[in-house]
Amino acid sequence: MLTRPTYLWLCLLPGLLLFSRALADVTIVLVVLAFLYRSYRLQDWQWLNQTWFRLALLFTAYLSLLNAPFSLAAGESLSYALFFLRWPLFAAALAGWLLATRDRQRWFLKGLLVTSMLVAADIAWQYVFGVDWFGIEAFSADRLTGPFRNPVPGTLMLRVWYIAIFFLLIWNFSARYSLFACLSVWFIGLVLMFITGERMALMLYSAGGLVLLPALWTAFPARRGMLSTGLLLMSMIALLLMQTQPQTTARSVLSIADKLAAFSSSDYGRVFAGAWQVWQQDFWLGSGLHTYPSACEQLGVFAGQGLSCTHPHNLYLELGAETGLLGLVLFVLMLGAIYRQALIVPLRQRCWTHAALSFVVLTVSFWPLSGGVSVFSNWIAALVWLGVGWVLAVAARPLPLPSRPITEADH
Repeated sequence: MLTRPTYLWLCLLPGLLLFSRALADVTIVLVVLAFLYRSYRLQDWQWLNQTWFRLALLFTAYLSLLNAPFSLAAGESLSYALFFLRWPLFAAALAGWLLATRDRQRWFLKGLLVTSMLVAADIAWQYVFGVDWFGIEAFSADRLTGPFRNPVPGTLMLRVWYIAIFFLLIWNFSARYSLFACLSVWFIGLVLMFITGERMALMLYSAGGLVLLPALWTAFPARRGMLSTGLLLMSMIALLLMQTQPQTTARSVLSIADKLAAFSSSDYGRVFAGAWQVWQQDFWLGSGLHTYPSACEQLGVFAGQGLSCTHPHNLYLELGAETGLLGLVLFVLMLGAIYRQALIVPLRQRCWTHAALSFVVLTVSFWPLSGGVSVFSNWIAALVWLGVGWVLAVAARPLPLPSRPITEADH
């Protein structure tokens, strides 16, 4: 039985993680400490036996005992290695406690849907009027901030938007209404990514649609005409939007084609090549966690090129450069175990929409081009591991489909 404070906490959790880095950090620590205390009080440590979490412990041990001692900044790398463990603990807390029942998941989704739609409305307002509801001005003519004060609204909302689409499965609506609502929410997200001016966010969101839409086609065989009509209508609206917004189209769409056509000489291609060069300096153990900028600058990789050494915009190149091949292999093994646990039940039960959404929630964060800082550094990391915790939580029992009545197991 949920209490009112629990209702409130679950509804507020998305906002606590979205709007402030400091608030997100405090929230993560409080959740982890409460989860550990609960596990101790109930002597419930079963989550420690999960393969993905054991691999997370092994990865942390490697970072602390082998990677950090040979780091360019041993103390800093050790602290980041130890603090990395809060992310898997947070995901375990969500999966095994906070979001472990359907009622909890529904209340969390209510908060997430309301928060996401308010943020989307604020971003749209800023796109039209140049300033959002809180007086925050757009970052530039073709980049927005929304309520976040930084030009990352697409990056942030990408991590939670596909989680919100799980409402299709959590609530037992009719097939017609479920499909209509799902297409509407998905298309709102697509327009949102377009107007933010963030190319990578738009690319990853669109790629997620290429996974979700075929799953909907399979899940709603009796509504394929409705789905086809919806896709045609969305395509027409998208083309009209691109025609009437040439500056945004040039930034968000056309520039993608330009960069892909000459990728090796583009800024992305040169940054990737620079990251590979940094990795070669210590191929097996890496330069140390959170030392890529220092290693890159010491080597003078981008001297005279007008590029910075902030991060290589590629999660796995950054992991390779900082943790070496050994660290990269351990991380990929942990990630593979997460994917397996999240997908094995829905795939076995042929719940294609569930499997597609879980796959997309993970992949928009762990795809190579999604950037390295989002996995280890807050506040984006809080949203990444929120997604991990969510897909593990909903994988624990079958989700009700619009064509199937809710059973006792769904509660």
